[in-house]
Amino acid sequence: MLDERPSVLNLEELFRIAEWQHEIDWQPFREGIEIYRLYGDGMTGPTAALLRFAPGAQVALHEHTGFEHILVLDGFQVDENSRADAGTLIVNPPGSRHSVLSETGCIVLAIYEKPVVFVGEPVNPDDRPTSSCSSLLLAVNGTLMRGLELDGNLTSVGAAFVQDAATAPVYRLWSIGDRHPAMRRVLEGGVRVAVELWDVPTAGLASVLAREPAGLTIGKVILDDGREVLGVLGESWLCDGGQEITAFGGWRAYVASRRGPHAVGT
Repeated sequence: MLDERPSVLNLEELFRIAEWQHEIDWQPFREGIEIYRLYGDGMTGPTAALLRFAPGAQVALHEHTGFEHILVLDGFQVDENSRADAGTLIVNPPGSRHSVLSETGCIVLAIYEKPVVFVGEPVNPDDRPTSSCSSLLLAVNGTLMRGLELDGNLTSVGAAFVQDAATAPVYRLWSIGDRHPAMRRVLEGGVRVAVELWDVPTAGLASVLAREPAGLTIGKVILDDGREVLGVLGESWLCDGGQEITAFGGWRAYVASRRGPHAVGT
């Protein structure tokens, strides 16, 4: 029912969204949460989107830099302030902070003026080094990801995790000695590769790159929602000498496979 981005939303139909949610082209957003964007990219200005929470899904502590309106269409969610059932309209003003949990799953319509700033993972933006330079989005696909060996290279320059994402289906992935992956764009046979998007202060990008293993570099990466961001890529000579692990769809999945079927965490 939403094959084309509508300019008019029928509230009666929206409140019956559970009946036709399978017709929506949901895209990965955060762990346990899918998104369908009505307008905006969520990173640079006003945005409206439908969000579908799986049971138990949550959004970490974040701060609103502009007004946000949340209309709960199905199910319910809770935060530090209240429980919001279907039909509830929540208005979060600039400067407010909260985290969100949906124990049973829910679908909401979210409309917000400006991007939110995550302060619960892994660093508090208030603690970032002061800089007159802007920041940029960086897509990482290996040991820079949260909880892995080199995530400190990002947090030490004041970078903040933004969201889980995936590339467009034009990349392949290699393991370099099982120490780290290398991703390369290909003309055919590509897949979607799991990545994380980080907000990195421009002044710290050189430091991050300098500490990357030989053969890894910064280039343009196309995401599955059409956005183009900077990302970590592997040079041809590095990939050609590695073990291809494209079938796993990402470094975390590959590492988990090496730990066995009962592995917990990566």
